[in-house]
Amino acid sequence: GADPTDALLKLAKDHGYEDRLHFISLGQGQGEKAEKLIKLGRETGDWVCLQNCHLAASWMSALERIQEQQDPNSTDDMYRLWLTSMPSPIFPVPVLQSGIKITNEPPKGLRANLNRTFQDIEPEVYEGCSKPREYKKLLFALAFFHAAILERRKFGPIGWNVPYEWMDSDFQVSREQVQMYLESQAGVPWVTLNYIIAEVNYGGRVTDDKDVRLISAFLHRYFNEELLDDEYKLSPMEAYYAPKEGSLEEVREYIRGLPMDEDPQVYGLHSNAQITAQAQAARQFLDTVISVQPRMSSGGGGKKPEDLVTDMA
Repeated sequence: GADPTDALLKLAKDHGYEDRLHFISLGQGQGEKAEKLIKLGRETGDWVCLQNCHLAASWMSALERIQEQQDPNSTDDMYRLWLTSMPSPIFPVPVLQSGIKITNEPPKGLRANLNRTFQDIEPEVYEGCSKPREYKKLLFALAFFHAAILERRKFGPIGWNVPYEWMDSDFQVSREQVQMYLESQAGVPWVTLNYIIAEVNYGGRVTDDKDVRLISAFLHRYFNEELLDDEYKLSPMEAYYAPKEGSLEEVREYIRGLPMDEDPQVYGLHSNAQITAQAQAARQFLDTVISVQPRMSSGGGGKKPEDLVTDMA
């Protein structure tokens, strides 16, 4: 999944609700505060976002009760309750059934991932640095790095020893730090940026010692002085490079022209790694299909496909 906070903040801004959107991260002792916020939102029409519901297992029954006792006649029409959670068996089913479910997953493929990243970037952010050439080059390299490490997960242990859950928030924090360091220093602090992004922002989620070395080496390919050369390639494939300084729309146009199917060499892997990825995807698909089939037994039959799907969901 991905952290939806930025998207929710943008939605609130578009509706003039910047000052009427209230966040609270659930955890020990936060249940009472969350209940008061919900009551406030119902009365005033404010929006309330309860984050990390999977961390408040003991309070989920209270949330279910609050939602069941909600009176539409005494609730402001503009009131919205947003809930964020990792997939969890403790999340109350009635709350799920009565709400709108949204799953936010990274797009499949390098081109699709880059395309979404640059669709989400506002023109004022893209043009908001006093060193435009360096900033735009670094921003594209960062987006390329973010997409590449996510795509390496589909290759299993060949890509990463552990499949890490990097999020859009990692990219956003890194982007802001790139701009901050460019504004505050005379040159580009390559060593500092490599350390902060690879070791702290993204590396903070990495637990395997070999993966720690890999992610640092991976970023160094994109964050080095040669990046500022317009002829520098981000992979052995000729199609991948940081575009020349230009407008945001020109970058989006370049991304739309990238190959639909990427060679594994783009991710630093041998071309034959694609066989492993495709075999793994086919195996997962077939396992899912087989798992929802009814089981035949002499004792009265297995579960219906509908029951199996319900259990999996």
